Amino acid sequence: MARAVLYARVSGNDRAKTGGENIADQLRLCHKYATEHGYTIVAELQEDDRGASGATFDLPGLSEAANMARGGQFDVLVVRELDRLSRDLAKQLIVEQELKGAGVSIEYVLYDFPDTPEGRLNKNLRAMLAEYEREKIRERMMRGRERKARDGEAMTHGFAPYGYRHVKQDGRATLEIDDTQASVVRRIFRWYTEGDGTRGPMGAPTIADRLTADGVPTWADLNDAGWMRTVRGSGVWCRSVVHKILKNETYAGTFRYGGAKIPVKVPAIIPTELFEAAQHQSRKNFQRAKRNTKHEYLMQYHLRCSVCGRNLRTRTHYTPVGTARGYYYCQTRDDTSISCTNSHLYRTERLDAAVWEWLRGLLTNPADLERSLRQYQEERETLLAPVNDELAIIEGMTRDIRAKRKRLLDIYLEGAFERDELDQRKQQYDTELRKLNERQTFLETQKAEHGFDEDRLQSILEFARVIRAGIELADQDFERRRELVELLEVTGWPSFENGEESLTVQWVLGEGRLSIVDPGTRN
Repeated sequence: MARAVLYARVSGNDRAKTGGENIADQLRLCHKYATEHGYTIVAELQEDDRGASGATFDLPGLSEAANMARGGQFDVLVVRELDRLSRDLAKQLIVEQELKGAGVSIEYVLYDFPDTPEGRLNKNLRAMLAEYEREKIRERMMRGRERKARDGEAMTHGFAPYGYRHVKQDGRATLEIDDTQASVVRRIFRWYTEGDGTRGPMGAPTIADRLTADGVPTWADLNDAGWMRTVRGSGVWCRSVVHKILKNETYAGTFRYGGAKIPVKVPAIIPTELFEAAQHQSRKNFQRAKRNTKHEYLMQYHLRCSVCGRNLRTRTHYTPVGTARGYYYCQTRDDTSISCTNSHLYRTERLDAAVWEWLRGLLTNPADLERSLRQYQEERETLLAPVNDELAIIEGMTRDIRAKRKRLLDIYLEGAFERDELDQRKQQYDTELRKLNERQTFLETQKAEHGFDEDRLQSILEFARVIRAGIELADQDFERRRELVELLEVTGWPSFENGEESLTVQWVLGEGRLSIVDPGTRN
């Protein structure tokens, strides 16, 4: 008796039209179909895409079905109809091929697509029509929204910017100021441009920390959008969110919609002069940051506070004779309203020297280094195995489709079908190839970003070889040392206990713990 998994997917449009009943109806039909065919139902998977589309590959339910198929847990995937699995031809082809490779077939309740050339052509034509329909719907919706924006409506797709509520007035979408949130927006702009009365202008990281410490709810908290929260958890503001608020012209009364940046007048939370002052302050901060990075900080942007976890900042002090001294320190030293017991200043030369000596020890033992790198490479390959499997499927499908397209003309000349069908099949194959190529490009990009390929491994080994060949020169070459820190993704957590500094350090291959002492005292 065949084992079946039922799969149903609902989109935002479905929820709007049916109030959530659509997915239950899909499962009822699939259940009836499986029962009539004598299948044993082993699982019912349902997908609420929540803003993703039927063209998206990385949906939890569909991924679970693929994992179950690879594990040999079922034989048939039952879906109500083609567009519930996908409205995208490439996705449909890849999913079917992946499941077929695992010994699983797909059956559709409302349509019968036999495994024949005619059946496959009919199925693919239906997939092309579903994709065409999706694109036309998206195009019509986009044109309609742009038209409404030009007519003065604030089209926010139901998600108003922080500080506002999305409301309807006389059937038209507009923004209304939320007084509680608006007071936070004004506070952000005031802190950024003027300070809080006890200190001068604050940077975005400091403002984010102050808001978090004050318990101010974020946009995600207020809108119950857990899927948009920072990985640090609810109630935590981050610098990027503060930056977006400071750059958002909406707060000065001009909301901009879409790629065309269509201007729409909305109630202003802050005066235009304050918004312009914030932009001016941003430019000043940028220039000041450029000036302040003249000192060499090997571990800049790679250190975290061992107490509170916040990024360490850098500071340069000049002695009376003009000698520059660099320090790493927890950002909470700049803001006493944020609680952290780590007020220690870590001398740059000591900490950076400890890291570099540790890296030198790794690099000057080539056998141990390559063994560790190979182990890490194997771990990354295991994590990327599903991506590699899909790339292999795409490669095979692309090869088969190109071969079929190449044979088309010969079959046509033999009189097997008419010219119209020749053109139709060519268009079908061209569409399939284009979609497969798009998916292949996406997967290869993911692999490049998250993989640890042979080129990267060899670049580290070559870098180590060069350093071994002239370690004394590398000791004097800051850029080469900095390159290595970036390449190996080195991160450190310095601490100060019992009058001694130490550093927990992590890189792509593991962790270590170092003592930080004055370079001049080393043996």
